[in-house]
Amino acid sequence: MYVYLTNLITEGMPSWPDAPGLIRKQTLSIEKGDVANTWCFEFYNHTGTHMDSTHHYLADGVDITSLPASYFVYEKPYVMDCPKQPCEKITAEDLIAHAEEVKNCDLLLFRTDFHKKYRATEPDTYIMRGPAIGSDAARWLVENCPNMRAVSCDFLSMASVSDQEDGNETHRILFRGKDSHFILGIEDVDMRPTYNKTVKKVFGLPWLIAGIDSTPVTIVAEVE
Repeated sequence: MYVYLTNLITEGMPSWPDAPGLIRKQTLSIEKGDVANTWCFEFYNHTGTHMDSTHHYLADGVDITSLPASYFVYEKPYVMDCPKQPCEKITAEDLIAHAEEVKNCDLLLFRTDFHKKYRATEPDTYIMRGPAIGSDAARWLVENCPNMRAVSCDFLSMASVSDQEDGNETHRILFRGKDSHFILGIEDVDMRPTYNKTVKKVFGLPWLIAGIDSTPVTIVAEVE
């Protein structure tokens, strides 16, 4: 069975404060006598479920389009249940409790329940008081997970609006990596389809837009 872990891009959806929202314009309309329906749209590249490449925080980082397709196919995903309240961080101590599984995975999917609890019902909390991946956790991942290519979170961003400085450092640590090995970030992931299921394989396919640091990503998980 395959399920989407990607949020639908809609007008007014939760996004980073002051980020421009979705703008849609229909350019052709069958109802108005045109031969077909077509649309133009514009939105912030960090809107909704998206993948951050290292160029997001590093001047010499890589763009998404420079990575091979195989980089986005995850054969050894691990879902780590780690419930978090508003403004709480995922810490190195949390990771150590799951060390064996985390060290061996190529994609780490944090399932904190935050998306399920707040995204639809309390969007202001989801935006302004989200959890974060602490910089100590980022250091632990870089030091101990040579096979990991990406980490995902079921909250708005790896950085919380409540502590942007530490969140910025988390991004830089993961993207600098160690010995030329870096870890990408996938943010605002919908983990609801994975509850009470085993995640066997994940495809995380970014939009291929030239010269962009990060793009929306379509995530499909094989579950049973």
